[in-house]
Amino acid sequence: MTFLFSVLKYSFFRSMMKLIAFRIRNFRSIVDTGWQSLSPDNITCLIGQNESGKTSILEALRVFYNETISEDVLRSDLSMPDVSCRFSVPEGWLLKITDNGGTELKELLSGLSHIELTRSWLPDLSSIIKVSGSVSQYLDSLEDAWRIYLGDVTVKMEEELSNISSLEMALENLKAKESQLRDQLPNHDPKKKGIKGIFMKNQTEDVPLIAEDPAVIVELNEVLKQKDKLSKELLSRQIMKKTGEGWRNLLDKCNALESHLSELSQKLEERHQQMAFLMRPNDEDDLAWKNVLNDYRITRRDRDITKAELDRHIAYTGYIMDGCNEKEANTKVNDIIQSYKSQYNSEILGRKYFEYCPVFEVFEDFGSLLPNRIDLDDIISGNENVEGYKAARNFLSIAQLDYSFFQQPSSRILKQKIENLNYTLTTNFQDFWQQSIGRNNKIHIQFELDHYNASFGDKAGKPYLEFWIKDDGERLYPKQRSRGVRWFLSFYMELKASANINKRMVLLIDEPGVSLHARAQEDVLKVFEDIKDKIQVIYTTHSPHLVEINKLHRILAVQRDDLDSLRSTTRILDPLRLSAASPDTLTPLQSILGNPVAGEGFSSNKFNLIVNDTGSYYMLNAIIHLTGFTNRISVIPSTNVSSIPLLCNVLMGWGLEFAVLLFENDKENQVAGLLKDTIFKTDNSGRDLIVRMPESLYNAEDLLSTLDFKNHILKTREGITVANSEYVRDKKLSRGFLFSRFLTEVTSGGIKITDFDEESQENFRQLIDVLKAMK
Repeated sequence: MTFLFSVLKYSFFRSMMKLIAFRIRNFRSIVDTGWQSLSPDNITCLIGQNESGKTSILEALRVFYNETISEDVLRSDLSMPDVSCRFSVPEGWLLKITDNGGTELKELLSGLSHIELTRSWLPDLSSIIKVSGSVSQYLDSLEDAWRIYLGDVTVKMEEELSNISSLEMALENLKAKESQLRDQLPNHDPKKKGIKGIFMKNQTEDVPLIAEDPAVIVELNEVLKQKDKLSKELLSRQIMKKTGEGWRNLLDKCNALESHLSELSQKLEERHQQMAFLMRPNDEDDLAWKNVLNDYRITRRDRDITKAELDRHIAYTGYIMDGCNEKEANTKVNDIIQSYKSQYNSEILGRKYFEYCPVFEVFEDFGSLLPNRIDLDDIISGNENVEGYKAARNFLSIAQLDYSFFQQPSSRILKQKIENLNYTLTTNFQDFWQQSIGRNNKIHIQFELDHYNASFGDKAGKPYLEFWIKDDGERLYPKQRSRGVRWFLSFYMELKASANINKRMVLLIDEPGVSLHARAQEDVLKVFEDIKDKIQVIYTTHSPHLVEINKLHRILAVQRDDLDSLRSTTRILDPLRLSAASPDTLTPLQSILGNPVAGEGFSSNKFNLIVNDTGSYYMLNAIIHLTGFTNRISVIPSTNVSSIPLLCNVLMGWGLEFAVLLFENDKENQVAGLLKDTIFKTDNSGRDLIVRMPESLYNAEDLLSTLDFKNHILKTREGITVANSEYVRDKKLSRGFLFSRFLTEVTSGGIKITDFDEESQENFRQLIDVLKAMK
């Protein structure tokens, strides 16, 4: 018996396509993202404010794979969405999976190292998937050439039909003329007998006549000759006339179907408007609505069939005009279609290549929580409706167990194997979950195999699995553990189990670890790192603990075009354009780099001044406010002195203007030397990008006199005999807290410039002079 949770055997080809970029159009707040590249190391992070469109990006990628949308994703103009994905593939691979592509298509496919697929939705919310990019351009060029050919044939056919119509009109005119001339003949009634009847044949015969008026007879004979000639000409064009009538019938049918389809599309649009904007409930049992949907789909199918028939009929008509008989024309039509059109079109190839597309899955919070207990029969039978099935399947997949494991005849050996597995599973889990209960007490994961006793009736004697999450203090069922532990365990098992399956996957995760402690959120990144070679991860976050500052290439910033309006559209900024993002969008980055104040930070419109930490940030901003300095300076705090070079690299990469303000201490002296030898070594601007404060100022708090430091910062009369910065260090005081409080009092007007002594004010003037020199 094969266990349902055993490793699935996907084809080798399925793992060939790797998602490298996407483009989303007309999806909720998104008009057009443009092509956005994903991180090459398989972990991409979307940052941005609430309602910026991060979740919409994940949802758009999800529906690219599963096709299903509802009216709530439509924009106000009701334009239909489309989502494009670009995949890298080994060169030549597309040729292997595309049979009988034709010489030109084969040549194109053999050199491609990527493929683009686009899913587009129709008014009935069904979708089609097409190959796009260079392949579709080639196929479209064939279609364009085919359309030009059909257009030329149509022009020639219309001329021919017009000629036939002219001939028919001329024949009718000749018939009218004949009738007029016959009316002029004496005794033209054939019933009358006499000598004149001897000299005149039956008037109904188209042969020369003899009568008393020679001029009329001559003209009548000429008319009859022309009439005979036209009749023969029209007879030779009878097949062409019949073909033209067939063309007109197909054209009328096609136009009628197009018109009806347009009417149905309007009805569908009205329905979408009601559902999306009038908040009308979705009544799936609405018979009238079902009839409209069915009518639309049937009409669209009939329209496509009729258009194909019309195209073929036009080509057929071309050969009829060239003098072919019907059988010959039919044969040649097949040849001309093959010469102009590939056996593939964009939609056929799109469906074909989509079969090899990676699986796109959304991680559902708490969607796979371990149960306290689950029957072994439910796992074996694949009973997905039983509580905890998915989590139990993931658990056993990680343990690499199949049904045969539980067939061990020796109870002692089976229990020993389970004990060994529990130890291995726990050890592996603890590599990622660094949290402890208390100082050293880490949790352990365990499962046991047991059998129901007689009190369980029909289940008596049947096996079940029981799960525990224990620590040194107590042994608890999974449901008895904290929300954070349960979430992380669910997350860990889902991702690790997915990585064990031999298929390429794109995992979409919205706000992972919201219920986790900051350190546990960092553990989430460890899981991503562990699985990235097998699974691509795209996730959203607001948390600085889920962003790695050393890997900014992973970040896509998402924000609205108009930050003050939720009706504005979403745009995405790649790592090279992060400097254009708003401070609120970059909050996770700025939190990592040290900026503690929302709404402020890196700026392309100001000169950015990097300082050593948040304490100095608060102090300098307080002094700027006290002095009324108004130049466009944005103070950027680093997390610490050692992170200043990294921050310089970030701002330089974004093309922002900046300088570094350093105080007189050992650490900042070392950083000054490092910056001169590396980052600013090639600077030719002539500006001093490393600004050094006087030797007496060891840190930002030394800008205050000792007296002012005691009065406004410490708020104590305690005697201080050392520099302010040395006192803070020795007493292990929180600079961030003290100076944040100081800035708040300054901005609220509680402390004014006149409250400081001359020494402090002189230091303030020196600082402002330094800032004024920055332009």
